[in-house]
Amino acid sequence: MRAFALTDPGSRWESRLVRSAHPVVARLVDAAVSRRGVVRVPGVGVLVADPHVARQVLTDTHAFAKNGPGSSGALWTPVLGDRVLLNMEGDDHHTLRRSLADLFSPRVVREVCDAAAGPLVSRAADRLRAGEQVDLVGLAREVSAAVIGVVVGLDPSTPPSVLLAASDAVESLVTWRTRTIDDAAVQRARAALAVVQDAAESAHGAASPDTVMGRLARQGASLDEARSLAAALFLTGTGTVSSALPRIAGQLADAGLLEPRAAVTCDVDEAVAEGLRMTTPSLATLRRCVRSTDVGGLRLRADERVVVLLWWATRRVGGFEPGRPATGDLRHLWFGAGSHFCLGAPLALAELRAMTAMLLDVAGEQGLVVTSRRAARRVLVPRYAHLTVRSGRSDLATNGGQAA
Repeated sequence: MRAFALTDPGSRWESRLVRSAHPVVARLVDAAVSRRGVVRVPGVGVLVADPHVARQVLTDTHAFAKNGPGSSGALWTPVLGDRVLLNMEGDDHHTLRRSLADLFSPRVVREVCDAAAGPLVSRAADRLRAGEQVDLVGLAREVSAAVIGVVVGLDPSTPPSVLLAASDAVESLVTWRTRTIDDAAVQRARAALAVVQDAAESAHGAASPDTVMGRLARQGASLDEARSLAAALFLTGTGTVSSALPRIAGQLADAGLLEPRAAVTCDVDEAVAEGLRMTTPSLATLRRCVRSTDVGGLRLRADERVVVLLWWATRRVGGFEPGRPATGDLRHLWFGAGSHFCLGAPLALAELRAMTAMLLDVAGEQGLVVTSRRAARRVLVPRYAHLTVRSGRSDLATNGGQAA
């Protein structure tokens, strides 16, 4: 079993981000899975950092469930209700998911990204070409908020800061040790999500074919389903997307792929796919063992908690290398696997592709360098607090950035 710790600059920065976000837990997990990909930790559960076993757990819905005690779905049930993609299983889950598939068709995704992300990305490109510094953390947060705003039907005049504040508020309620959310936290989460769910309710009521929630209404989905879907997309798609883009940019810079000659030949889709493999913003996902099962050489007991360590699993094949075939067990594992594979993956990929393509375009013209970066501390989703880039032609730019 290959150890997760890698020595190239991009890998070292990724380890720094994760350890800065979770100083104690990350080190304990590192030690636990450094020799074995599947290990039982008393009081925590079974840790899975092997890609093959991770896919086995995520795809076997007969043996492992996303609802019930100890699962990630159960965590959000008090906030969102019983019928949400995050906490459903079986035929009901399949039926609801199938009814939503058309909402993320290539045409819809393109329309949403063109409307929400396009202007923000274009302005950032103009600033870079003019020699200004651009903080990619700020850009990614604005883009992710704007896209989710369009999806849920938020009034376009609403500042991105409103959604970002709501995302930060909900994220602050959860840690790695959280098993249940108490009543006070439930109320705070519902208050934070109100801006998203109220917008979804209005869009659902208008039933306009020009909005995602309107199209959902026209398909016959209930108001409760629309409100729950809006909240779920917001919870899973804001912090993760805004975390990924600066980290992918850092990987590109550390690999020398933001230098003009390299950027011209770097394929955008390959850069995004490999960047997601290296960063895997959703560090882990939880499952409940439904029945006694053999996994990775261990005999799991019914109701035992399984922690699928996605970030550790996806990094075991080596450092950042765009063009590396991500096949077999690793294929898209950063979005999960099986029936709970991320429904919003096409939208997330479109957002990341738009921002990464812009960076590579500008870098191909004049090069880009990282002028400053710092890891965010004690956050649920590992991320940079800031990562600024500037034209490589500027005398003020210095490659490599600052230490966390």
